[in-house]
Amino acid sequence: MKRAAEEKLRTLEVWKRHLARHARTGLRCACERQPGRFRKGERVGGCGRPRCWLCHGDKLAGIPSVAQRRALAAARDGFRELA
Repeated sequence: MKRAAEEKLRTLEVWKRHLARHARTGLRCACERQPGRFRKGERVGGCGRPRCWLCHGDKLAGIPSVAQRRALAAARDGFRELA
């Protein structure tokens, strides 16, 4: 809850900008009454687009994360013990 309180001002600003964009285009959507929806939408060091190669190149290239490498190593060890 501390993080949500710290990010409240930024969240409300992002939400207001989103609503202003709706006012210009005349669109209505479910987000009009949901300011909390925008709390985790933007990352500090990234652009927020999941298909951006600059921010998410390792994910898009299929490079395994540290946790995935550990899981693969544990699986290999398990298969060695079975054999």
